Amino acid sequence: MNENEKVFPPSKYIKDALIERSWTQTDLGLVLGRNPAEISQFLAKERINVEFAKELAVVFGKSAEFWLGLENKYRLFNAPEVGESIIKRSELFKSFPLKDMQKRGWVSDAEKIEYLEPELRKFFEIDDSENDFESKVSFKRTIKEANLNAAEKAWLYRAKHLARALSVAEYDEDSVDKLIDQLRKFSAKSKAVVRVPELLASFGLRYVVVEPLPKAKIDGAAFWLDEISPVVAMSLRFDNIGSFYFALLHEIIHIKHKDRFSFDDLESSPTDDNEVRANEEAADSLVPKERLENFIKMYSPFYSEARINNLATQLKVHPGIIVGQLQHRKEVGYNAHQKIMAKVRELVTTTAFTDGWGHPVPQVRF
Repeated sequence: MNENEKVFPPSKYIKDALIERSWTQTDLGLVLGRNPAEISQFLAKERINVEFAKELAVVFGKSAEFWLGLENKYRLFNAPEVGESIIKRSELFKSFPLKDMQKRGWVSDAEKIEYLEPELRKFFEIDDSENDFESKVSFKRTIKEANLNAAEKAWLYRAKHLARALSVAEYDEDSVDKLIDQLRKFSAKSKAVVRVPELLASFGLRYVVVEPLPKAKIDGAAFWLDEISPVVAMSLRFDNIGSFYFALLHEIIHIKHKDRFSFDDLESSPTDDNEVRANEEAADSLVPKERLENFIKMYSPFYSEARINNLATQLKVHPGIIVGQLQHRKEVGYNAHQKIMAKVRELVTTTAFTDGWGHPVPQVRF
């Protein structure tokens, strides 16, 4: 509606229509079969209900919608402006997965905007001088970070807060290959995953596990708190040993090559050179590419459990990792060989700094 546009009450249009016909309100009452006092009451209250709108449409022309539209336009014009607190709450609920964050205990369950806004600013590290939440929350270092949805951004910031609370050894970039070799040895037995968090900490990597929020399709992330503090965060969205080690090593490869930030979805295809490299190196560190390709040429599409177990024994890895590689190459479906795909989430979360799956909510400062 134009700010300078004059908006008149509907009674004005009725009175104008009466003047055109040289009628009085009493005449209108006679036509409608209503007491003149009723007509006066309609005009005085400036209200046109549905029944009256239909009658006016018959008597004066136009449509019932036209007469109701005059009523609504006048009411809206004279209605008070929406309160600032409602506007702000609307912005918060649209910009952030607020209810899910409150449910997980990441922010308080306060309802008042004066409490919620400061909490969200702290959580997402938004400067108090920045008025526009939504634009500031978008990451600025790389294009890929801006592709995160609201739930994934919240997940990543939670991982960041948890990582800051960890105490680990000094990071030595020259020792990453040793770490990868040790993880490969761990990969032979599913129960060895309980030792992974401690191993990563001994090599200077902060490792956190955060259950994903609804609508967050994120399996892992690699980032740096500062130049000497790398972080690997995982969601364990897929609870099996193949996905676990592939996602873990994928993120460690990013750290090895000093990629500034990466978040990954195992269901999507890589979109840049760093992702392709991380996929290839992670896969090859678990199952040498040549060995896997020879296996595929020899047995595709008949991958029996016995053949998979035989290759796993030769390579000294868990057979679930072989299945994971075959899934990644789309040689088998994600429901294939479920018996081999050992579940690891419950084991990992017993020793990792974990947020989710019923664990006590870690209390960290942010």
